Amino acid sequence: MLIARENIFLNQAFTSKQEIFRFLARHAVAQGWAESAAAIEADLWQREQQYSTGFENQIAIPHAKTANVSQTGVIFIRLAQPIEWESLDDQPVQIIFGLLVPESGAKVLHLQIINSLASQIVEDDFRQFLFIAESENALFEFMKSRIAIEEDA
Repeated sequence: MLIARENIFLNQAFTSKQEIFRFLARHAVAQGWAESAAAIEADLWQREQQYSTGFENQIAIPHAKTANVSQTGVIFIRLAQPIEWESLDDQPVQIIFGLLVPESGAKVLHLQIINSLASQIVEDDFRQFLFIAESENALFEFMKSRIAIEEDA
């Protein structure tokens, strides 16, 4: 399971995409997935500049497939207040799935993770739980029951 309990953060007070990208990069370093937070943050911005990672229904999936990470990781953030993100439906974003995938040999895994997340976020009950889960543990158990991608998949 790529979404670990220690990578779920509820009701965070970030107010900008920049703060979120910086947090994702620093968390990746803290988890041992990467050595340079600055390099990861730059990778996230490079991908974001190609096309916004904001989907619909207040959800964004910022991601980077990069040589700067050694291990795949997914970081979930629920914001206390939605922020502007340039999403497909022009709505602010409150739910963020940060995805970091090593560049080497990650093409299939990268697509599997995005497809798995995308197939779940279109489901009303899944999406609704992301907004109302009362604890990180409850959200972790819920996601574990719905998203079944293993790192060696």
